[in-house]
Amino acid sequence: MAALPLSQPILASDLTSDRFHAHLASLVEAVEQTLQEVIPSQTRLHHAMAHSVLGGGKRLRAFLVWESARLFDVSPPLALQTAAAIECVHAYSLAHDDLPCMDNANTRRGKPSCHIAFGESTAVLTGDALGPLAFEILADLETSADNRLALVKTLAQAIGPEGLVAGQMIDLGNETLPQTYEDLCTLQRLKTGVLFSFAAEAGAILGNRSPAERETLRAYGLALGQVFQMIDDLLDGSDNPEELGKPCGQDASKLTFLSLLGPDKLYEKATFIGEDACVMLNTLQGDTTLLKEAVRYALERAK
Repeated sequence: MAALPLSQPILASDLTSDRFHAHLASLVEAVEQTLQEVIPSQTRLHHAMAHSVLGGGKRLRAFLVWESARLFDVSPPLALQTAAAIECVHAYSLAHDDLPCMDNANTRRGKPSCHIAFGESTAVLTGDALGPLAFEILADLETSADNRLALVKTLAQAIGPEGLVAGQMIDLGNETLPQTYEDLCTLQRLKTGVLFSFAAEAGAILGNRSPAERETLRAYGLALGQVFQMIDDLLDGSDNPEELGKPCGQDASKLTFLSLLGPDKLYEKATFIGEDACVMLNTLQGDTTLLKEAVRYALERAK
């Protein structure tokens, strides 16, 4: 597949990939340290939790929390703790997603999936433990009660029966399977987009920003999540498990953006969606360069 050129505003003159990767690498280290502090190490369950959440992953959701918080002068400790909570939720979803009764993936983030390393029952309980831990982290944040409540409620809505879990039900065929591009967008929004959306909105919640600013970041996160999932579909159809972090071909029997659109049309569509996401950010005050770079990062995974 020929790489399509990325047009403005993604390649605006103030965008620098080196700066983005440096900031992302610094955040990965900081989030790892924060996660190590909140996960005990006494029991087998704790070891399984650490296996699932530490030492891997792009931390893009955590990056969205960090960068949206930076826009509104939120203190670094608050941003890092919220980012850690997001990573706990994401790790919980992956531990369950990889189970034989779900997607049946034996590797994740370049190492054995939780159920391969610790057994199926422990993997189930690992996810069961990481989810509540995320809410505990949010409940203990040193911010206003209104902010804590907003974060807890918004995250619960994102991952509950109208969000991530609903998307998983559809993906497993327990609800009507996607038949059209619009159906796939709905599935993607529920299974992937809502957590990106919450991560981007979290900084605005912590910063006590207006409903309009929260909505802008929420919409940006949904768009970025769609770009990320579309490129994931593209990578799943390739022979590049290292970039995908799990075995390729997992979705060969399903309708995906790749099977519906083909590689070139998929990448073109993802690029247009990414450009729209960047345009949304232009309504915000402050430096949104690195949030725009996150879009280019998601797209360039396909190169």
